[in-house]
Amino acid sequence: MTIATHPKLTALPEQRLILPLSMTWEQFEALDSLLEYTRSVRLSYLDGYVEIMTLSREHEIIKCLLALLLGLFCLEKDISFMPTGSATLKSETKGSSKEQDLSYYFGEDRRQRETPDLAIEVTFMSGTIDKLEYYRRFNVAEAWFWEDGVFSIYQLNSKGHELVDRSILLPDLDIELLSQCLQMSEEKEALKLFRNAVRGC
Repeated sequence: MTIATHPKLTALPEQRLILPLSMTWEQFEALDSLLEYTRSVRLSYLDGYVEIMTLSREHEIIKCLLALLLGLFCLEKDISFMPTGSATLKSETKGSSKEQDLSYYFGEDRRQRETPDLAIEVTFMSGTIDKLEYYRRFNVAEAWFWEDGVFSIYQLNSKGHELVDRSILLPDLDIELLSQCLQMSEEKEALKLFRNAVRGC
């Protein structure tokens, strides 16, 4: 099957801004409250530095399709999982607040734990804040970044997150196929192709 890439994913559909002045946690909380109902804007905080990112339709297309594909994979492989979307990881004592695009808990005890096993971000341009530091502070086992059609997978160890080739949480997942499906122009066909591959059809 020929995989047609999505024609609208070649543009730069998001913008990122690092505020030039360091903010206290209280100032960040006030800003966060002001933008609480602005769904097209996302805030991140790390040790006084605040990043503002706009969300576009293209960003949401990738995010939502990725959630469908991962849900389909877990269903077909009979994996117990709990999706928590962009639920914010936030702690004043850790000096950090981060709203990822997708997050997941796995295993039978998934509802008893506070920190997700997996956090995923969809990006169309890199920011200047070390994103992995957010997830290290919250002990997130794996962090995935999708950028320019490619996944980067990082696993947490004693030194921080390390770039790896394959997920430990989902070892049977074909990352290259997942990335290809995200770039197809027809979402229905992407889901069919992925489902058939997972089933071994």
